[in-house]
Amino acid sequence: MPAKGWPMSDDSTVPSTPPPGVPSVPSPKPVVPSNDQFHFAEHNEHHNHAYGAIEYISGCPLLILNLPEYADSNFEVLHAKAAANAVTSTTSDVSWAQDYVARHPGRDPQDLATAMTVASSESWLGTFPRELSFFNHQTFWSTIALLLLTATMLIFARRRIDQLKPASRTQHIFEVLVLFIRDDVVRPNIAHGDRWVPFFTSLFLVILACNLFGIIPFFATATGNIGVTGAFALFIFILMMYQGMKQNGPVGFFFNIIPVKWSWKPFDMAIFILLMAIEWLSLLTRPIILAIRLFANMLAGHTVLLVFLSLGFIINENAGSLVMAHGLGAAGWLISIPFYALELLVAVIQAYIFTLLSAIFIGQCAHPEH
Repeated sequence: MPAKGWPMSDDSTVPSTPPPGVPSVPSPKPVVPSNDQFHFAEHNEHHNHAYGAIEYISGCPLLILNLPEYADSNFEVLHAKAAANAVTSTTSDVSWAQDYVARHPGRDPQDLATAMTVASSESWLGTFPRELSFFNHQTFWSTIALLLLTATMLIFARRRIDQLKPASRTQHIFEVLVLFIRDDVVRPNIAHGDRWVPFFTSLFLVILACNLFGIIPFFATATGNIGVTGAFALFIFILMMYQGMKQNGPVGFFFNIIPVKWSWKPFDMAIFILLMAIEWLSLLTRPIILAIRLFANMLAGHTVLLVFLSLGFIINENAGSLVMAHGLGAAGWLISIPFYALELLVAVIQAYIFTLLSAIFIGQCAHPEH
C-alpha cells in the first residue's frame, strides 16, 4: 500500500511522484524490440516503402535521410537506450524537432530531439542536412538512377550538330528506342504527334531507369511509391485536359467526348446523360489507373522477391527449426531466380504500358472523334 497522502496515478497501479522522505518506485522500462529477431514487416518497410533512412539491418542505419522522421519511427527503441540519458541535443536538432512535431503531433519535441541525436550518432555515414530531408530511400536511389541515365546520354549518346548517323553502339541503342517510341507509341495514337516524341521517350526512359535500378539488391525504386506514380499520372492528366481543350474548346471538349449526339427524345436523352456521366468519370479514372497499375506492379514484385529471399529467416523465427529453415531458405533463393527474371520483364513492360497508355489518353482527348 502506498504511504498516506501519496496519490495514485490514473491507472491506480503505479504511484505518481512520492512526497519527500518516501522512497521512489522506479517506473518500468519500455520494452525494446530485439535486433536479434527477424521481423519481416520491418524489412519490408525498409526496402519497399518510403523509409527515412538507408537501413538494411534494423537498428543499424547506413545513412539517415530524414532524421526526425526516422527518430519518430524508431522512437521507443532509441529513447530506451543508455545513450539517450547522456547526449545533449543541439539547438538545430531541437528546432528541427519542433517543426516536425508541429506538422506531426504526438511527440514531445525535446524527447524527439534526444532520439534524433542518438540516431545520428549511430548512423555510419551520418545524416542528410535539413535542406535535403525531403528524400526517402526510394527517391534517393531513383535520383541516382536518373543522374546515371543523364550522364550516360550526355557522355556516350550525345551527337554533334553535323553528325548524321550514330557513331557508337550507345547512340544506335538510343536511336532504335526513339524510333520505336515514334512509330509504335506516338504516331498511332496522336495525329501529327512527332513533336511529342522527345516527351514520351523521356517519360519511358525515366520510368524504366527507376524500375530497373530498384531491382538491384539493396536499392529501391520511386515507382514503388504511390505518391511518385500519382505525380506522373497527375501530369499526364493535365496534358490530357490541356490538349483536349486546346483542340476542341473549353466547353466543346467535354461534349465531344460523348459518343452520341443530343436529342430531345426521352430515351435518347437518357442514353446521352448516362454516356456523359460515364465519359466524364473515365476522365478522372484514367490517371488513377496509370498511377495504381505502375505502383502496384512494382511494389508487389519487390515484396514477392523479399518474401522468397527471407523465407529461411521467417521459418527460423516462427518454427525454430534450423534444418527446416536452411532447407526452405535455400529453396526460397532458388525460387527467387525466375521471379527476379520476371521482375526484370515487368520493369520494362510497365514502363512501356505507362508510356503507351499516356499517349492513348492524350490522343483520345485531343481527337475524341477517332
